[in-house]
Amino acid sequence: MACRGKQWLWIALAVVLLAAGASQCVFLLRHPYFRKYAAQNGISLREAREVWGKPDRDAEQILGLIVEAGEENWQKVADLATRKDLHNEVGTYYYNLANAMLGRLPDRLMDYYQPFERGLFLPVGPSSTPFKIACAGDVWFQLGYMPLAERDAMLGLLFSPEHNGSRYLRRLAEANLVTGEYEAAAKYLRMLLNGSQEDRQWARSRFPENWSPQYQLRIAEKRNLMPQFDLVHGMDQTPIILRILLSANQTNRLALDYLLCYDLLTKDIDAFVGDFDPGLTRSQLYEEAMLIFLAAKGGMSAENLAHYHISEACFQRFNRFVTIYKRDGGSGRNLTAEFGKSYWYYYYYAVKNETK
Repeated sequence: MACRGKQWLWIALAVVLLAAGASQCVFLLRHPYFRKYAAQNGISLREAREVWGKPDRDAEQILGLIVEAGEENWQKVADLATRKDLHNEVGTYYYNLANAMLGRLPDRLMDYYQPFERGLFLPVGPSSTPFKIACAGDVWFQLGYMPLAERDAMLGLLFSPEHNGSRYLRRLAEANLVTGEYEAAAKYLRMLLNGSQEDRQWARSRFPENWSPQYQLRIAEKRNLMPQFDLVHGMDQTPIILRILLSANQTNRLALDYLLCYDLLTKDIDAFVGDFDPGLTRSQLYEEAMLIFLAAKGGMSAENLAHYHISEACFQRFNRFVTIYKRDGGSGRNLTAEFGKSYWYYYYYAVKNETK
């Protein structure tokens, strides 16, 4: 009887272990990005749950955006973001970055929740969360401004649960490779050589003597985006940095669209007009913004409409918007359905939540 009792005990234990294993498998299948993000931070799943809690579907989507952006899978980032508009700053930040990398930032800007300029640049300051700070450098790296890309990667490393993580070490290594600080880059690459097989493979390919022609081109392209002189700036001088990036390389389309969209999301139409060159870029978003300016300045001439490439269709839609706006005393109640995704609607009705 004692023997049979032990048998049942072992069977029960096996069932428990199988159930636990099945539960773990289900968790990994449902939340693969949670696992990848934990690995990038150098911690186990158990530790990750203690730090971030058990993920839900929305959190999994946010972590997916971060993981795919780190691998520069921009179409995957865009597709993942549009599964559900989470009305979340980090979600919008990666939605905008993906569309910018795909060359369509202004064309898709108004299709998604936009928390003013925080959807383009996540704030880094005393009130910022470590999670957002760890993400903030991604856009600066793509824009070609390495000081802030490196700063935010260092802060991400500092705030990570174990002060570790391949995500941040890779960014630090690559930022220093772009700036030509090879000794600093080698330090981070050697640290990655102690990591996973994937990290070791990545690090080996980044030592200058091992560069492929494709990677040499990548580094050269990033260097061409960099300013030619050092810049001392405050935390709130984003437009100045973007203008300096453009002065260094007028073909930096990413910096141009980010600057113009920054002007528009902050509703600074005068700055937008100063930064906008109709010979360099076109978008319906920019047409809509110019119509607000021209209407306010009495500049609705055929010459101006042609100069700013404003289409007849856009001009007629604007007239209809203004007609309804005036008829309803500016209430906007009859504008949402037809114009809710226009810049005109954003300009007149979007209200900034200063508590976020």
